[in-house]
Amino acid sequence: MQTIRRILTIFFSLIFLYGAVPPTIHGAPESKAVVGGSLAFSPRGQVEVGQKVTITATIAKRGEIKEEARFSIEGPDEELEMDEVIIKEKSKKYEVTGTFIPEEPGKYTIKLSLFMEDEDGQEIEALVDGSIRINSKWIYYYVPENGNHSRGTIYKDRLGKQEALKISKANHLTGEIHQDEDGIYYLRVTDPRELGGIFKSTLYTIKHGRNTPEALEFAGKKITSLSVVDGYIHFTAYTSDNKFVLYKSKRKSDKKEIVRENVDFATVSDDWYYFHDSVDQGLYKMRLDGTDETKLTDDDTKIYINQSPIGVYTDAISFRDSNFKHVLMTKDGKILKEMKALNGYIVEVVDGSIYYSTHDNALYRAEIDSDEKEKIVDFEKDAIVEINVAKQYVLYMKKNKELYKVKW
Repeated sequence: MQTIRRILTIFFSLIFLYGAVPPTIHGAPESKAVVGGSLAFSPRGQVEVGQKVTITATIAKRGEIKEEARFSIEGPDEELEMDEVIIKEKSKKYEVTGTFIPEEPGKYTIKLSLFMEDEDGQEIEALVDGSIRINSKWIYYYVPENGNHSRGTIYKDRLGKQEALKISKANHLTGEIHQDEDGIYYLRVTDPRELGGIFKSTLYTIKHGRNTPEALEFAGKKITSLSVVDGYIHFTAYTSDNKFVLYKSKRKSDKKEIVRENVDFATVSDDWYYFHDSVDQGLYKMRLDGTDETKLTDDDTKIYINQSPIGVYTDAISFRDSNFKHVLMTKDGKILKEMKALNGYIVEVVDGSIYYSTHDNALYRAEIDSDEKEKIVDFEKDAIVEINVAKQYVLYMKKNKELYKVKW
């Protein structure tokens, strides 16, 4: 009898334990829902190398976000990463935006993964992907008419098989052609007569995809220098009360802001202004917000801008002083070298070397501490359009007005 009771006790104990503790099956997969969404790119249409691309992913709101959005970019530029990632929560959806700037042409595929958790604790993964094709960047350049630099035409070329495209006539173009996301900016001499050796110019723009130049009247008709950087136009101009002034303006605005008076030349490099004071004839630098103004030349050094252009490069600045000495200094004002006059112009100063092009259309390199020079490439009768020392290539134009590229 005791044996039967013991068996019954064990039997009911097993029933109790089985009901209280559910069985566990090791290795069973956890359930996870997957949802999709849509991906849009801006700008629409043709996008070029160097343009900022904004992506916007729209995902149905199925729960609370548990982790940061994960982006992957597959394409020719292997080191490209998504920047400025922002998640906006709305009543029924999430919007995830991000930006990237491709430096190589080709097809790019963007993939986004976002994890949510619903009210029941179930994990939900949103997967969105899309592709965009990036075109080679248009290169804009000026072609003088029959060697006459006062008359000419702006062309653009992608270094492809298609012919160079004529954009617009641009007589009396002076200085560089500046390019940004919206189009190009350049100066045309308003009055061929010089103002103390400095050209008085009008600022023009041509939007991408158009051929008609537009004068930006708010900047005036007496501009003396120009830089277009990160959405801002920086320029110096001669005013109606006989002063030179440095201005800045947002690219899509018609309002200008005074940065500093008595500036007849300025350029922007690495978030600094490098400029010439029209009163004391000295060379200065200043941050773009107007702080940390520093004089780079001593009080006895005078630079007459109408006789000597100022060159600002990666590692140095060049100018000719009132004693006709050609000076090379660091961006902090330390004299590197007093040079003889070059038979041409300096292209770049970087990593202890001076790169310069001569009137015989050759590119040379010389060490700052040495007078020995090395010829890199000779173009003879072809016209040099751009020299990029960092990427070691030269763009040049043949008589058919098309661009060609050579690396060294």
